[in-house]
Amino acid sequence: MNKQEELLNIIGQREQRLYDGLGTSNADILNEVVSEDAIYIHSQGVAESKEDNLTGQRDGLFRHGKIVRRSGGTVVHGDMAVTSGLIDMIDLAHGPAHTLHLEQTLIWVNEQGTWRLLLRQATRARD
Repeated sequence: MNKQEELLNIIGQREQRLYDGLGTSNADILNEVVSEDAIYIHSQGVAESKEDNLTGQRDGLFRHGKIVRRSGGTVVHGDMAVTSGLIDMIDLAHGPAHTLHLEQTLIWVNEQGTWRLLLRQATRARD
């Protein structure tokens, strides 16, 4: 495996770890994966800080089930990387459980040797 493939593998593992944290509202996982400077931009246009998102996770404002990437990929640019593509996210917080189809962009930054999420932006995708 070359260096580029190794980086893509590491970032892919971090992406899955993010989905595990979001899918279980696990603050420990989210603290590990998400930068202190992170910004979340939700599909309805709400932008919030890491702390705001963790509070929303804790208070049940955001409750998700399984999250799966349907398509997309990651491009590394030095100490930053961009992941984009379609994901399916189970929403448990707004009525009966239902699947959201989202076009998502994640920006990752290498913080002293650890890749962390700096920005998450999602837009509802057409079915």
